[in-house]
Amino acid sequence: MVHTTNQTRLKRELSQVPITALALSRAPSGKLFVLAGEDSDLAVYEAKNGQHKGRFVSRVSVFTDQPIHGIHVRHGRVLVWGSCHVAVLSVEDLTRKNVSTPVMARATAPDWIYHGAFLEADSSVAVLATAHNEVIPLKYSPHTGEITLGAAIAPSRPMLYSAHLTWISNDTVLVAGGTVFGHVVVWKCRLAEGSKGTTETLFNFEGHEGSIFGVDICTVTLSDGSVARILASCSDDRTIRIWDVTEREDHVQAQSSRSNEVINTGFGGNDINSDVDVQDSNQGSTPITAVMGHASRIWGVKFGPSCGENALSVYSFGEDATTQRWRLQLSHAAPAGEADLGPRPLTGTMSHSKTFSLHNGKHLWSRAMLFEDSSVLIATGGADSQICLIEEPTLLDKRSNSFGGPMNLDIDDILKGLTDAATPTTTSAEEIISRYDFLSHDHILVTTSHGRLLLGYLKEPHTSPGWEQIDVPQELQGDLKLCYVVKSIAAAAALLGTTSGNIYHFNLSSRKIKHVASMPGKITNIDCLSNQTRDESSAPLAEALVYLHGRADSHYLSIDIFTGDVHSQGRTKGLDPRFVPTAAGKVNDLLIVGSRHGWLSILDRENDGSYRPILDIATRSRDTITAILPLPLKSGSQKASCYILVTSRDGKYRIYEVERQPESILLHLRHETSPPFGPMIAGAWFTQDAVPELVLYGFRSKDFVIWNETRREELATIECGGAHRTFQLTYSASIPGRYRFAFTKTSRLSISSSDQLMHEWIKAGIHGREIRTLSSNGRYIATGAEDTSIRIWEYQPPGEGAQAGMRCVAAMKTHITGLQKLVWLGENYLFSSAGNEEFFVWRVRNLESDYTGLAVVCEGVFTDKSADADLRIMDFDVCRSDDGHGVIVTMGFSNSVLRTYRYTSDGGRFELLVKGIYTGACLTQTRHLSMRDQLPLVLTASTDGHLVLWRTEPDEGAQHKYVLEQVVRLHQNSIKSLDMIKSGEGYQVFTGSDDNSVGVTLLGRTSGGTEYASWTFLRRSIARRAHAAAIAGVLLVRRGSDVLGISVSNDQRVKLWKVPSAEEGNIELIRRECIGVADAGDIATIGGLESGPATVVFAGVGLEAWGLE
Repeated sequence: MVHTTNQTRLKRELSQVPITALALSRAPSGKLFVLAGEDSDLAVYEAKNGQHKGRFVSRVSVFTDQPIHGIHVRHGRVLVWGSCHVAVLSVEDLTRKNVSTPVMARATAPDWIYHGAFLEADSSVAVLATAHNEVIPLKYSPHTGEITLGAAIAPSRPMLYSAHLTWISNDTVLVAGGTVFGHVVVWKCRLAEGSKGTTETLFNFEGHEGSIFGVDICTVTLSDGSVARILASCSDDRTIRIWDVTEREDHVQAQSSRSNEVINTGFGGNDINSDVDVQDSNQGSTPITAVMGHASRIWGVKFGPSCGENALSVYSFGEDATTQRWRLQLSHAAPAGEADLGPRPLTGTMSHSKTFSLHNGKHLWSRAMLFEDSSVLIATGGADSQICLIEEPTLLDKRSNSFGGPMNLDIDDILKGLTDAATPTTTSAEEIISRYDFLSHDHILVTTSHGRLLLGYLKEPHTSPGWEQIDVPQELQGDLKLCYVVKSIAAAAALLGTTSGNIYHFNLSSRKIKHVASMPGKITNIDCLSNQTRDESSAPLAEALVYLHGRADSHYLSIDIFTGDVHSQGRTKGLDPRFVPTAAGKVNDLLIVGSRHGWLSILDRENDGSYRPILDIATRSRDTITAILPLPLKSGSQKASCYILVTSRDGKYRIYEVERQPESILLHLRHETSPPFGPMIAGAWFTQDAVPELVLYGFRSKDFVIWNETRREELATIECGGAHRTFQLTYSASIPGRYRFAFTKTSRLSISSSDQLMHEWIKAGIHGREIRTLSSNGRYIATGAEDTSIRIWEYQPPGEGAQAGMRCVAAMKTHITGLQKLVWLGENYLFSSAGNEEFFVWRVRNLESDYTGLAVVCEGVFTDKSADADLRIMDFDVCRSDDGHGVIVTMGFSNSVLRTYRYTSDGGRFELLVKGIYTGACLTQTRHLSMRDQLPLVLTASTDGHLVLWRTEPDEGAQHKYVLEQVVRLHQNSIKSLDMIKSGEGYQVFTGSDDNSVGVTLLGRTSGGTEYASWTFLRRSIARRAHAAAIAGVLLVRRGSDVLGISVSNDQRVKLWKVPSAEEGNIELIRRECIGVADAGDIATIGGLESGPATVVFAGVGLEAWGLE
């Protein structure tokens, strides 16, 4: 029965569930609002408000226990539908907080709703499209506040997977439906006041080899002034097809004699003439064009703005969590040599333009568009709970043939743009662009194979630059033909290195080039050591390290950036001859150099100005080190930075701590992880924000990617052909999205530019796959998902006028199978298990830096695996050893084996202590009860519904074995979840099972003294049919003198139970709530449990946090 006297409440604080519907609305005040369906709630965010993230405005529960599937906004009213439910709301009410009744009316349709649309001229009239190709008229009365639904209208009733409605007049709507069996049906519905409407079937297209998941209709005006109507469809066959659905005169005449005939596809009957063959009534069954895209199913497609004559953009949204833009070029001209005898069917081609990878994991479930004068806004929502807003220009850039694409230049294009008309512009066929680098955001310095030195002035993005040829002294021209390196060392200066060993200095303000040094070999690269952020206010001296071909030693230069005078010069000595330097950085007075084979060398300066190694260390990578830079200092700290960040071509970046002792130097690995954009990281920088953020850049296949690791967000993607080409990047450390990227492709210089981010994140997301396990240490919460990644979050409770949030402070992706279990041990150790007998030990630290990310490194890897290494570690428990040496880890394997190891951080070793085996049932839960002779007494649960107590006995050698102490049956099926809490000298154990029940078991000590006492089951209590589905997670919390149990199930219910003590009766239900997390996987708590505020977190397909009050 429900316990009515207990005042404990659960209140939702945070909802990170899949975004199932989106709409955009521009208020009269100019504010842009994003309306999002988050389970049964409609959330409203304000975008484009000058902040990096959208501002949360309001949230309203629209339906009861029913997710929102679609939103349509028109003239201040919002039409919302989910399943067969529909509601009408007011935009004005939604955009104001504390509105008591924002839902104006609700109604229930006779079938599942796929689309809805208000009449343009009257927002009290709308139509709904259902899953069986029906149109249902809808009228909303503002006087009575009621919705009236008319009779369903349909020419036939095939089963649809998608539908789209377009009003073509005040009483006629055009319907497009995508069927389960790959057909696209198009028909018109004429609504009649007071009587059933009429239908006219127009087209039935075939061609897709899978179900149709998305359709969209667009009207275009062609270059000759004619108007055409086209339809786009997408399917799980990964194709996008464009169809001509224009009602031409010959088509109308063909239809006049068969106005009552309809087309029947898929399931369902036909009300009229179901056996009619209508193939001859179709205006062509061949698509205008078709293209294959995405890595998996395509969930949606939408037409974008015009992008040229007879051209427009098409956007597709896929299961692969990407948005892809396509250019559709239409044509209806007669082929060459044929007379133009009248209107012709449309033809066209479609080509890929750009991919937006702005979401994590899988599935873009929702999308919305808003066309404005100068841009089109595209909102996307995914299974990762993230909402992104892309801003695209409405006109295509003429040079790049794509929105904001690279500007391509060859030597002839540059010479034609020279501002000095007296400069010779002739060139030979052999002259090509050689090396280049950016002197600032607006200037690029270029050399050619014939020794020209060219200065480009880059104006607004995507506009032709102005060029100036620099006068080079006659005696230097020949050597500049051998230029192999151009490297910017400041905002207005660069060094040029030649294969003859000469180094030249160029200053932007003077436009002069000057010889500054000579090296004993071919110069292969130059690293700037002192100007990592290219700050224009930096010191006048710049430090650089010059690398020579075939030599381990490099040369150090300190140069005046204005005059080019060499302030000091030295070289590195004593490096291994096999050491090939590729990157360098400075920490205090130490020079750190990385090699092609993953080695790091720390060098100290001698009295003669040379640098000699004092520590050589092999990193965990054998690939090229690409960048080394110090971490930001800790504010207020007098101590200089002791951390360096190292990036590598192996796709990982690492943070090391440099510890300087009186007689030696130590280098400690503190952090190691791989961002998702890999497989090659080319460099990094820290932003100049109050709280610095880490930005990485590198290559993913053919794309160059800029990635904000702190926010886990992709800032830019440029298709360049891959990593094996010359490239240069300049960026702003203070303005996100401001960059220029230059690369060489087919001997042409391509420059991609951006002054700001063309997208923003309205709402931050989480994993894009199901979260299977949670663990909290009170401050941080760790999540493990089916995408094999682990993330550590810092929970931010709700404040005054702000909703709760979660900030990702670390992300690790070392597992290769889905996570099974995570367990914290204090604040510094995290343990994880998965399939293939994977078990990792993670060391977690805070860094003494303004960079707030946690440092996490995999300290130990479990290696004592079975012959096939194909078992799953179902559960485990950890505790400190009694003697303080190591950690005791007990694992339950999927083959019923129970093992206990001692883990020691010195070398990450696992020492087997105890081993046992259960019956053929799989062990699902493992807990330590107490220690005896430094070995644990263990409680396990299994798939046969039993709880088992284990003790240890000596076995052969120094090892022990587990022996069954006591077995009790509690559940009928597998025990999926278990938690326990201290109760006097014993434990209360709370369990959840596949049999939909929850149970409470009391454990107590046997006689024999504390040290040698065993455990026994004292009493059991069970609540049958506690949930309508399997119980995935349970939790025990103590509130004052009471113990409360919390259970979460696949029925998307969370229930609060009163747990009996030893003297009380049965378990009692206190409260129940609906949650938006489907396929729940685990439950955890944050904050104080016995008193004060506490937060309960549920995770599965999404994540929710509820306050326990």
